[in-house]
Amino acid sequence: MPVEGLYVDRSGNGTNVTASENNKYRFHSPQAKFLMGINSRLNYKKWDFYFSGRLSVGNYVYNNVSTGANYSNFYYSTGYFNNIPSSVNDTQFYSLQSFSDFYVKNASFFKMDNMSLGYNIEQLFTQKLKARVSFTAQNAFFITKYKGIDPEVNGGIDNNLYPRARVFMLGINLTY
Repeated sequence: MPVEGLYVDRSGNGTNVTASENNKYRFHSPQAKFLMGINSRLNYKKWDFYFSGRLSVGNYVYNNVSTGANYSNFYYSTGYFNNIPSSVNDTQFYSLQSFSDFYVKNASFFKMDNMSLGYNIEQLFTQKLKARVSFTAQNAFFITKYKGIDPEVNGGIDNNLYPRARVFMLGINLTY
């Protein structure tokens, strides 16, 4: 459990904790150590199934959305209450603690980018007309222990307030 206002000198040099570029990724990199991909197409009689996914291992992300989760943001000076993320319960910080490495999290993930299931019809209405009916999901799912919205961020800082869209498509391909 982090303690508000106290920091560990991880470099061991006795200097103050600052937000300089040198300290930003001192112990963890936003770049993945391993990237892997998988894709395949399976056919059985008139059915076909396609999938494409990827794995990112060893990348770390600074969860900037959770940084703003503190009790001082709960009440506006104008007299209104504000919504705060439920991650405030993880730290119970009253004020902003943006230099804490508590917010640097392992963001390794497996993401299934595309999945498609199709059925081929050899004769549709006439002998020359063929069809393929398919159902496709883009951004189908991802598996991660990262507690932010999406572990795949640019530059290693998660400012995402909204998740990526999951798209479902129904397709019909006619061949004459």
